[in-house]
Amino acid sequence: MSDSTASADSKNTREPSTERLHDPETIRIRRADFDDARDVATVRRLVQGFADVSKVTLPPSVQDTVAPFLGRRAAFVLLAEDLDASDGSGRPSAVAMLIAQRILSSFQAGERINIHDLYVTPEAQGRGIGRRMLSVCADHAKALGCSDLTLEVTGDNAAARSLYRTFGFDLPEGDVPEGSVLYGKCPLS
Repeated sequence: MSDSTASADSKNTREPSTERLHDPETIRIRRADFDDARDVATVRRLVQGFADVSKVTLPPSVQDTVAPFLGRRAAFVLLAEDLDASDGSGRPSAVAMLIAQRILSSFQAGERINIHDLYVTPEAQGRGIGRRMLSVCADHAKALGCSDLTLEVTGDNAAARSLYRTFGFDLPEGDVPEGSVLYGKCPLS
């Protein structure tokens, strides 16, 4: 990020001050609208960003169909938008997404929400956006009558594991076997 101070002739392109970067009022979280071409493009961009940091190569066929696929399933996508930044079309810039789906819980004879992906762009990390997205997801799950949230996380993703644990997911602390994928559950009582 560049210096947050601006000269008199760059007032309209000034970046937000450091104080505003952590201001929750500058971030809006909403559900993606798969009937809106801009939201479809945003989801495609964020999925690609998540694949890039995960070192996964998405074939062109997946890049082209991921957003419509999510829109057709029982999935919902939350977008976090930075109200202080524009995506070039006049809309706030999306800086994070959470992809989740309603699934069955046979042992509870009910439903739960499984979080498939939570991705925060590198420049937006450290602002509490991931925690806020989990909170909005939990509120949505409660409104649907779901009993809990579930997710999987790779064992080597210490930052995500820490966030999920402090949110209430039952994930182990410390070292885990290399290459492990951990299952976590967070009750919504």
